Amino acid sequence: MGNYVGIVRSNFRLERARRRIALLYEETEAFYAHTYPSRELFELRNLIAVAYLIVKCASIRKESRGLHYTLDYPTKKPGPPWDTLV
Repeated sequence: MGNYVGIVRSNFRLERARRRIALLYEETEAFYAHTYPSRELFELRNLIAVAYLIVKCASIRKESRGLHYTLDYPTKKPGPPWDTLV
């Protein structure tokens, strides 16, 4: 997440993060289906879900605003910031 979805973002990096998170999700769910659940496994699944939501919201925002600078959209849109809904 720090390498691809940090303060400076790009569509390329966000897509790469999305693919890696999808792979982690698939591997973790396969492991979950064949093992005894543990607190650590639940935490990992939650971290993957949060990472997915962050990447999804970052992909929806087509502007640079606040601390998040998007290389593909270097300016902010005029007016108040819009909420990102997932």
